Amino acid sequence: MKIKYIIAVIIMTAFWGCESLDTPLVDKESDLSFWDKPEDALYALNSCYPDLYGAEQFIFNESLSDNSYTKSNNGSLVRDVANGSYSTSASLMRDVWIARYAGIKRCNILLDNIAKVPGLNAELRNRYIAEARAIRAFHYFILINNFGDVPLVTREISIDEASTIPRTAKAQVLQFILDELDFAKILPNSYSDPDKGRFTKGAAMALKARVLLCESRWQEVADICDAIINKKEAGNLDLFNGSYSDLFKPANKGNIEVLLNVEFMPVNREHGNQYFLIPPSLGGYAAISPSQELADNYLLLNGKTIADPAYNESDPYSNRDPRLDATIIRHGSKIENQSGGLATINTYLGTGDDAINASSNCTPTGYYVSKFYDKTARNLTNSGSNLILIRYADVLLMYAEAKSELNTFGQTEWDLTIKKLRTRAGFTNANALNYPGVTGTLMQEIIRRERRSELAMEGLRLMDLRRWKTAEIVLNGWLHGIKTNQDPAVDNGYIRVDNRVFDKTKHYLWPVPQSERDLNNSLTQNPNW
Repeated sequence: MKIKYIIAVIIMTAFWGCESLDTPLVDKESDLSFWDKPEDALYALNSCYPDLYGAEQFIFNESLSDNSYTKSNNGSLVRDVANGSYSTSASLMRDVWIARYAGIKRCNILLDNIAKVPGLNAELRNRYIAEARAIRAFHYFILINNFGDVPLVTREISIDEASTIPRTAKAQVLQFILDELDFAKILPNSYSDPDKGRFTKGAAMALKARVLLCESRWQEVADICDAIINKKEAGNLDLFNGSYSDLFKPANKGNIEVLLNVEFMPVNREHGNQYFLIPPSLGGYAAISPSQELADNYLLLNGKTIADPAYNESDPYSNRDPRLDATIIRHGSKIENQSGGLATINTYLGTGDDAINASSNCTPTGYYVSKFYDKTARNLTNSGSNLILIRYADVLLMYAEAKSELNTFGQTEWDLTIKKLRTRAGFTNANALNYPGVTGTLMQEIIRRERRSELAMEGLRLMDLRRWKTAEIVLNGWLHGIKTNQDPAVDNGYIRVDNRVFDKTKHYLWPVPQSERDLNNSLTQNPNW
């Protein structure tokens, strides 16, 4: 995408956004004087893209799940939501609501005014409209996933209207999202370098599959994924032809696996996520720490879980799925620094400056995050790496899950999805790669485990737990860190980090923010809040 245009027009919001429904795009974006040349439409469209996902929201969101813990009060107090100690006044709900509607407003402003722009090529106009409608659909998907019924706003509205508009039934908003994404199928399969990062046909199709996945509409999910994978309706998409860890490196931005991302660029537009992820010896703070539960999810190289006798608890990281080391920095990890040397990170108790709980900057779980590590980051913390929102691996996993739920998953589907992902990950053992020949809940467990390992720390885990209705199980009780044996009688010596609480009668939906209901008494509240 043309970053210089983005920088020229965006008023960036702090953290997750602080705009409301009545906040303007730029000072006088709706004035007729603004919409008097084709470049104005481009500027307005480009201003919609950074709203897709805030960098910190993207990474902190994973700590709402059982994949990680945050000790930080940074931003919107994710930790309080994760352990159930939040109310209708929680800042996380407020900030997500406001940021998504601010993004929707930017899209509505463009869509309301683009017809006024003189000299804009008709084909380009239609493409801009399709991009804006796809972005708007993305925002609404986040909203209904979190809040259920939400106000459906499809045009720029006044402050008075914003203070009286009621919630729209989720089913109606859902259909609106699906219709928007169907329209967006007019988008091209790809763009040349200056415009990379924009919504494509493939991104719209994959997002529609994700939306339908959350509704358990398995046949529709399977049909869309089949169109992408087998019929190549979205172009020549595939897994990145390199290592799993290299997929996320800045040198490989925009590779063949990426369907949708948020664009960043060194110096001009960077994010500071790395500071929250890496050990203090590398200049980090460890605000986000992977859990023992995530580490335990990764298979052994023989394709078995850690319940297998081959697993050695005293040597827990040997002979494991290579994606574990590509995702998690653990005791003994070798991390390349900016000079090209290898730094050994030690996290066991008493082993140095990076050790568990050695200081307030250290991990409370014994783990740091390696998945997005950028050795080229300025000061090792300010990175120009993109944030990948949708990738082809997710399409393969959605296809596998849908076919399994439809009881039509067999050897062909296995080879096309799970085997392909494990081969790219680095598995070579036949037991891990060969079709296991199981169905029902056994195959369901395999696919869900694979999904967690492949997509860990990419912000999708909470969505999965909600739609599987397993959040009430895995998000209740203690989240753990590494085994320290400080108290061997408690949880077999694994350190307790955070006591999670998930009330199935209310927590599958967030409360409508009280601050919004104070401004608009037409907004009803979700059950039991």
